[in-house]
Amino acid sequence: MDTTPQMPQNVSLPSRHFWRRFAAYTVDIIIFQAAILIAVYYFSTISPLDFLLHGRTSMECSEAVPDQLAQRIDAGWPLRATEIRTSEICEVSQIDWRKQKYLQINVAIEPWDYVTPAQVLTIPIDANNYPLTKTIPAYSSLMSGIANTALIALAFAYFSANSRRTFGKAVFFLRVQSVDGKNPDFGTAFKREILKFSPNLLFSAAVFAISLLPVYPTEDFDALLGMFRSGYTPEDHGTAKSYFIWTIAVVAWWVWPFIVWKGQTFYDRICACKVVSA
Repeated sequence: MDTTPQMPQNVSLPSRHFWRRFAAYTVDIIIFQAAILIAVYYFSTISPLDFLLHGRTSMECSEAVPDQLAQRIDAGWPLRATEIRTSEICEVSQIDWRKQKYLQINVAIEPWDYVTPAQVLTIPIDANNYPLTKTIPAYSSLMSGIANTALIALAFAYFSANSRRTFGKAVFFLRVQSVDGKNPDFGTAFKREILKFSPNLLFSAAVFAISLLPVYPTEDFDALLGMFRSGYTPEDHGTAKSYFIWTIAVVAWWVWPFIVWKGQTFYDRICACKVVSA
């Protein structure tokens, strides 16, 4: 029996193409997102498609606060000698499809000392200018996130299937292939892209879930005014939490697999695909 120890063989690992893939992705996302925004904006002029373009809003504010509301504010939140207050009613519209009015109260110290922050109370109001202290679910934000992700995935899948390449991959000489060296069909490419952008769906779901949580600790508007009068300052953790979830998803779903799998991501492995130099 030959017991001679074998010399270790050099293993040729596949290239990660990390920076080329990142650059190609950046080019593609700019092109596809710009095309989607332009198309949706065009169609929104003839159809209410705000659910596809949530966030394109216009806001008009007026200091003409109704007397009944102004009296409640004065009674529930009397000013100290050094404080000044501005009260506005702002109407936010999203491509003229849906409008929501908000009461915004801003109390600051005069003169401003650059240290003490102003207190700001923002609360939605109904058509009769009565405060709505209950939560308003962000359905439009959720629908926007899902629709935008689906359109982006469709664009990437179309240009990645059946031997085609996206603009970015063509510029940086990359191509998506199956692990057996064949070109993926549209179904496989679309599945891969949906999995690729699943962190976007998670982010949209997180934003929607946060919108279901109470913004303030009480639903009594007059009691809420008294809390602000006593120095209450709401902590906005919603945005920080949603972006924290987004960051964790990005690291776990996109960055970490590049380190341990030499260039294949989770969605590459699930769909039996790889990105190769072309």
